[in-house]
Amino acid sequence: MRSNWSRTSCRNRRSRPGISRRPGAGSRRGVAMQSEWIAGWLLTLAMHAGVLISIAWLVDRGRFRMQLAWRELLWRGALFGGLLTASVQAYVELPSPRVMLASAGPVALPEVRDAAASGQAPERRAQTVAPATPAAAISPLVPAPHANAIIDGSKPTRFAWPSWHTLVVAGWIAGVLLVLARLAHALVGISRRIGEAQPLARRTLAADAASLALAAGTPTPRLAVSDAFGSPVAAIGRRIVMPHWALQLLDRDQQAAMLAHEVAHLARRDPLWKLLAALCSALLWFLPSTRLARRRLDEIAELRCDHWAAMHLGDGRALAECLAECATHHLEGVDARLVPAMAHRDSPLLERIDHLIEGKPLDTTYTSTRAVLACAFTLAAAVLLLPGVSAQAQAQAPTPPTPPTPPAAPAPPEPPAGDVRFSHRSGGMFGLLADSTTVEINDDGKRYGARIRGKVEFNDRDDDIVRMDDGATARFEQEAGGSARRIEYARRGDAIERHYYVDGREQPIDEQGREWIAGLIVTIVRETGINVGPRVKRIHAAGGADAVLDEIGRISSGHSRVAHLRELYPLAKLTPEQSTRVIGLIDGMESDYEVRNALAGLAASNPLDAGQQLLVLAQAGNIDSDYERAELLIGMLHHLAPGEPVRVAWLEAASGIGSDYELRRTLTALLEAGNPDEQTLARVIAAADAIGSDYERRTLLVSAVERIGDADRIASAYAAAASEIGSDYERREALVALVRAPKFGMDAARAVLDAAAGIGSDYERTQVLVEVAGVMPPDAALIARYREVARGLSDHERGVAERALDRFAG
Repeated sequence: MRSNWSRTSCRNRRSRPGISRRPGAGSRRGVAMQSEWIAGWLLTLAMHAGVLISIAWLVDRGRFRMQLAWRELLWRGALFGGLLTASVQAYVELPSPRVMLASAGPVALPEVRDAAASGQAPERRAQTVAPATPAAAISPLVPAPHANAIIDGSKPTRFAWPSWHTLVVAGWIAGVLLVLARLAHALVGISRRIGEAQPLARRTLAADAASLALAAGTPTPRLAVSDAFGSPVAAIGRRIVMPHWALQLLDRDQQAAMLAHEVAHLARRDPLWKLLAALCSALLWFLPSTRLARRRLDEIAELRCDHWAAMHLGDGRALAECLAECATHHLEGVDARLVPAMAHRDSPLLERIDHLIEGKPLDTTYTSTRAVLACAFTLAAAVLLLPGVSAQAQAQAPTPPTPPTPPAAPAPPEPPAGDVRFSHRSGGMFGLLADSTTVEINDDGKRYGARIRGKVEFNDRDDDIVRMDDGATARFEQEAGGSARRIEYARRGDAIERHYYVDGREQPIDEQGREWIAGLIVTIVRETGINVGPRVKRIHAAGGADAVLDEIGRISSGHSRVAHLRELYPLAKLTPEQSTRVIGLIDGMESDYEVRNALAGLAASNPLDAGQQLLVLAQAGNIDSDYERAELLIGMLHHLAPGEPVRVAWLEAASGIGSDYELRRTLTALLEAGNPDEQTLARVIAAADAIGSDYERRTLLVSAVERIGDADRIASAYAAAASEIGSDYERREALVALVRAPKFGMDAARAVLDAAAGIGSDYERTQVLVEVAGVMPPDAALIARYREVARGLSDHERGVAERALDRFAG
């Protein structure tokens, strides 16, 4: 199954005069929704990374220590694997164990006064209904009467602290930025020191480096020398920087051993691996065990490079002596965790020297296939077996000491007239990705939101959920007037559970609550186009196209209106009255893209009469986007009604296109749509005056002249349009095209000669004159005008032009 991702953001064009929008009121909850997801991912990441690094530490303590290649793979998987497994669990619906945490933090609640006198015990919070196929099979959710608190709205609200997940995410971001700043500072220092290093010009060392690089299968490194480093280092960019003491105190074999060790680092891409490990540790700054993983990886890298150097030099003694000397020159002034250094404070030098002198066998290779399979199996097992953490669980409010009375639910929300943000993800590779829909609507200080995970089915009224896949969840919420309400759905076994919250406290669903829930869900479904295909078919089957149009009239979102219209068009041919009604529904949409799609779909699926096409073309004139207007006009060409008014309206709409390219493309499409009459050709040529680009104007004029049957009849207007072309080449091309048109006579020749007089290039003017001389009539006045235009040419070009008149000599 393929994955289909879509994200749409649109703003309703309808404005409400006199209403000011409160800044930030609609976005705070959207940020909170994102912070819930990030907090859950962070907690999952901490758990997975901690477990994997702990497992690596336990395994690394056994006989595995001599298997350097597998140890390195083990520690890399432990360090980087947590990011992979936590991210997979966050995006992929798998049967992994999950730890559910309450997402709601402290909320601002009105002061609650005791109502113990009611004496009614609190009832069960979750209301459960077994799913059924018909909506009527669901019995009404009528809870037993009870009261939890009497909300006194006259009391001031208390200060609301940020939720715990917001604090977690904010703290993590602050820590990451701090660590990255320190990392950037260290990298700048290292880069500056490496840049200041002097190139090393010793031929023997250069030859040794080239030979070793060839053996390692890596490009020859660039050698440099600097006292900024107390030990040799290998850096990104195939650079090896050696200290001066190494050139002065080490003999040829020891220097070769030193180079072999650093070349091994470059061949293994250790500088890049160290940088990636540092970035990963920055993301996991809150996990101390990442420092252990990086230290183990550094130790293993040094041992593997020692082994490679000793193997290619035939003996590890020279390298051991080099290490002993390095022990007295520690790396100073730079962060050794960012560059592979031959010896630094954390390097186990004695252990390395013992390995080299004693020649202890080390396994530094592994079979790539086995390694890939081992990594894939381990990480897959971690994804399936390690638990994840979710900060989006249903928060169960603690039972109050006395049963409160739920506040009255507000009236169902009106269709919003603000921003609608809708994202949907469906399918996925092998069906592993669960369906996911996220909705956020901001409307003049009110916010509506929905989050659906898995597949759900709404009833015929689109105001409740009647069927959910196993594990599916849904949440619908509204914030308005300082109050927050939400309804949560979850499939538990064979039943659908519903939980209703007011300001973070769960309440029973009474009649007013059901009215609010129904109004909220139908509003969100209507304004976002969720399940639009089956929805339109159901409405059409019940009431025909008029019922669908009635429903579209209740929608404020331009995106959703277009989605409903797109589903309506194939269902039935609309009557003229219905088509006119559709045009009215499209009017007022802000998005040029949506307007173009809606109008183009209507014109393509339903024949429009001349009056309706005039309405469409009037709306086309309101499209600001040159591309969208051009696309609409071009798409209408094959359906244009005959008659002068429609053609004039089409050209008027096209004349408003500001882009030279789009205007030329649109007018060319008009020429190519059929056999344009002389009047249409004249209008296109006149429209060329609005094109400032010499190339685009010439291209349009040439396209027009190719369809001309009588050059003399349009020559004057054509030559006038061509004379405004500034480029001598483009003007010549346009005029030559007219010269080669049918019925090129006296009027056309005179117009071309007048336009050619303004060509500054002698060569281009001569080319036009020669073309004219080949076809113009033998008229004395015309020949005189010809010679007058040629008089300003250079001697050579004038001679060419005069010889072209030889055909009149006899």
